[in-house]
Amino acid sequence: MSSGLIPVLVVVGAVLAVIEVAAWSAVLKFRRNFPWLILPRDAKPEIAPEVIEKYARLSFDSDLGWVRKPGTSGLDASPEGDAAFSIADDGARTNPGFEGEASCVVVFGDSYAFCRLVDDTETWSHELSRLCQTNTRNFGVGNYGLDQALLRYERQAADHEGCTVIMAVVPETITRAHSCWKHFYEYGNTLAFKPMFQADGDGLKLIPCAVREASEIAEPSRWSDFVCRHDRFYREKFLPDLIRFPASLSILRRWRRHGRILSELFWGVMTSEPEAARRRAFSIVLDENHLHQRRLFAEPGAAELLRRLVVRFKEVARRHGATPRLVILPQPRDLADRASGVDVSREVVHNLGQVVPVLDLGDVLLQRREAMEVYKEGALGPHTSPAANRLIAETVHHWLASDGLVRGKENI
Repeated sequence: MSSGLIPVLVVVGAVLAVIEVAAWSAVLKFRRNFPWLILPRDAKPEIAPEVIEKYARLSFDSDLGWVRKPGTSGLDASPEGDAAFSIADDGARTNPGFEGEASCVVVFGDSYAFCRLVDDTETWSHELSRLCQTNTRNFGVGNYGLDQALLRYERQAADHEGCTVIMAVVPETITRAHSCWKHFYEYGNTLAFKPMFQADGDGLKLIPCAVREASEIAEPSRWSDFVCRHDRFYREKFLPDLIRFPASLSILRRWRRHGRILSELFWGVMTSEPEAARRRAFSIVLDENHLHQRRLFAEPGAAELLRRLVVRFKEVARRHGATPRLVILPQPRDLADRASGVDVSREVVHNLGQVVPVLDLGDVLLQRREAMEVYKEGALGPHTSPAANRLIAETVHHWLASDGLVRGKENI
């Protein structure tokens, strides 16, 4: 080796070392408050015992994964102020003014069914109660997939015989149906173990929760192999997004994600606006997740799993003399897709309508988005506003009334 080349190599090595130290320093600094920057050790995270104990007390359910417990309450924070919610003794969201009244309509689903970021009197199920003159009981649960919502309905189906049962979910439910540990898709959501279904012959096979007792969460050796084997996002999303040594190379390889996130967080420090920067960085995470959602809607096997879940919903409802209905509630990126003409979910949702009647609210909200605030922003993403919830309730009411399932306006 030429003696003149050695100093050059030393300088290059020193520069690379400085870059690597800077990369690790940035990742370790920002991931304290931004868990979507993940490291290999996050495959088996350490969770504080008090966190698990609180989760067991308020939310853990060995069959469903999690569920809000009767008698609990809380606040959802947003830039516009806190919104209060509470859970009644029957496990439904409190429906002020209709407590104890008869119910002929019940709602199951995710956080867009539950209505995060608004008070109990601002949910679309509450407004639907007023329009239908019935106690529309809301059993929505944040972050549920159609699979969990279906299992919760099956647990309670005997209590809702003869009712109209609305299953209300966001299009992202197609990804949630393929997950058994939400952390592999939503990094940092380490407590959220859930059941899932797999196609089995012409039917469905239930894959139960990887943990049957909340205390098992603290013992990754009991469930790690199980979730890595059954959750497709471990291979398709989690592993590719890991920041490994050398960190600088990992960041460069996934610059579209890691580089943009770190750039936003750095800019937040430079401008003394860390919270605004965090929201922009989180938007990048949501964009990446939405790309996975699009791919699944284009995948025949994923669409077929969704169809089989809806078939099962129909069969359970009919066994209990209930009338099944499916409502699709778009998130902001779904609405943007529809506006740009690239909504890959539309055909899949249309096909679900051959199983049970489906109300896709994408077009309704899209037509009104210039005249109203459709979404409120929150720490875990946007949800429909009070104005949008009123519009949703009016649309659902007209839909149900046209089928003679509830009273029409002329009867109110």
